[in-house]
Amino acid sequence: MKFSHALLLACSFAFFACDDDSSSASSDENQESSTSTAKSSESSTKLDGSKVTYDCNVKDGVKVVYPAGGETFKMGDEITIIYGSDVQGSGYRFVFKTSEDDMGIDMFEGSEGPENPDGKTCYKQKVKLSDDFAEATDEAIIRVIPYEKQAKGANSATFKVKD
Repeated sequence: MKFSHALLLACSFAFFACDDDSSSASSDENQESSTSTAKSSESSTKLDGSKVTYDCNVKDGVKVVYPAGGETFKMGDEITIIYGSDVQGSGYRFVFKTSEDDMGIDMFEGSEGPENPDGKTCYKQKVKLSDDFAEATDEAIIRVIPYEKQAKGANSATFKVKD
């Protein structure tokens, strides 16, 4: 009897340990909430426990994979920008643009993001949409720009921002 009970307990533990999809998502969320910039150790990442994965592999520049296009946010919503980069330097500017032609406004006062990105990792930057830099538009874009090599910056796809 003791052997079968121990076997059942071991099997239950093994099942729980292998079912890490939901537990890793909540662990990632808890880790992200403690910092505005998070790093995923893989070349793809999941956003908010969803099944969508993003390929952050990039060579000689920046690749913004989220917002991916078509999303709708409201002022006050928090957006998790997901991007990859291999541009070495002192960090990045995150610029909110109301359209492709808009010069945009910096979303942060200073540099954010990694100094030594590897071109394979997905980096996450959380930002709350504020009227300090954002406004309602049907063609919003977030541009991620390395400080030292601004020409290597990249735009997200377009998304909507409502009041």
